[in-house]
Amino acid sequence: MYKLNNISFSYTKPILENITLNIQKDKFYSIVGPNGVGKTTLLLLLAGLLKPKSGNILLENKPIDFYSKKQLAKKISLVSQERIFFDYTVYEIVSMGRYPHKKRFYFSIQDCIKIDQAIEICGLSHFKNESILKLSSGEYQRVLIARSLAQDTPILLLDEAFSNLDLKYILTILDALISLNKTIISVFHDLRLARLADYTIFLKNAKIYKIISKSEPISPVFLEQFYEIETSQFYNIKNFALI
Repeated sequence: MYKLNNISFSYTKPILENITLNIQKDKFYSIVGPNGVGKTTLLLLLAGLLKPKSGNILLENKPIDFYSKKQLAKKISLVSQERIFFDYTVYEIVSMGRYPHKKRFYFSIQDCIKIDQAIEICGLSHFKNESILKLSSGEYQRVLIARSLAQDTPILLLDEAFSNLDLKYILTILDALISLNKTIISVFHDLRLARLADYTIFLKNAKIYKIISKSEPISPVFLEQFYEIETSQFYNIKNFALI
């Protein structure tokens, strides 16, 4: 699906350096790491919204730069940390996900089905005519996820999309996403949620520190080295690490 070859990116200082990574189709990847390590930057590169300073990114064996914006919008959806300040309804926001597929001045029956399905999955049916400005942070975040689901792309990029959600909605939405057989790449702060993915990518010091599959246990020693902490200071850390 994706091939990243020696990707580097910097602002005033290096953010990512010599990242080489293969992302398999229809697999779930999580990304974890300290604040400022480049997790969001990596997602923006995968979305085609940033260009690497060096190296190249291939999407389905084709340089990502060769795709038009509309072509990328049909392949990749991104749930970011954006904030909407206009008085749109939930339905209007979710329906924006269908714009890359829209062929006329109105939504087709298929468009409407996709919008309604996304709203239902995210538990927003009773909010669909509510103003986005009246929602809680968790409800708002679910609207952004629903918009991405309505976009119906084979690749879904999530930038801490579950940070404001109750556990009920986190598990419900994650379960629904996994069942859709999409290529999912999600940034997490909670390692226990990250471990639900097929592979967890650990980023540190602008590089890939390690990639660990779901079946591999994570030892307290690894956590000590990666997070630079003393695991002995934390109660029951062993059980946490093996999740």
